Order: sequence, then structure tokens, then C-alpha cells
Amino acid sequence: MAAVQEGVNFVRIFFYAKNTISAKRKKALVALAYQTARDQLLAPKKILIRSDLHGTTSIKGRRIKDPKGWHGTFAFKSEDQLLRQYHVASHGYTNSKEEYILQEATHTLSACI
Repeated sequence: MAAVQEGVNFVRIFFYAKNTISAKRKKALVALAYQTARDQLLAPKKILIRSDLHGTTSIKGRRIKDPKGWHGTFAFKSEDQLLRQYHVASHGYTNSKEEYILQEATHTLSACI
């Protein structure tokens, strides 16, 4: 029988400085961010919560209503990405601006700037 490796995955959570998100919403965003990461079976070491839930996106520099709806925007770094200049940029879509339950997730591997 193969041994199962168990342990604790400590995750560092970041928000942009001077954000105005309430503590209650931050807690809900952390849960949504982790649900979004787990969609791709990521075990992130660092999570940047880039925004509160919003219903817009930017296409070719123009801000428009996101056809997929309300979502949080996150950036993840797993153990192997900590040493590289890449992260996973993700959107965690919900049914409304007050619901923090993941309905769909999109992910893009992005170079760090």
C-alpha cells in the first residue's frame, strides 16, 4: 500500500494596499479565491485578490460588461511558480455580486510584470 503524504499547505493571502473591501467581504473573497484555485487542482502558496466582485472586463483597452457575469479576479502562485516569473491569473464567476459560491472559473498562465 502506498503511503499518502499529508501536511498543511500554508497560503499567503494578499490584497492591494488602500483597498476598501470590508473584513466580511475579504473573508468571502478568500474562500472564493481558494475555490477558484481548486478548480484547476492548484495548491497555491500565494494568492493575490485583485478585486472585489465586479461585472466588467477589459477587452482591447475598453471596459465593458463581462458576458459571463459577476466575478472576482485573482492571481495564484504554486510552489513551482514561486521561483519563476509566472502566475495563474483567474476569474471566479458567481451568480450575483452578493454570492461568493463558484459557478465557473477561467485561468490563464501569465508572465509577471
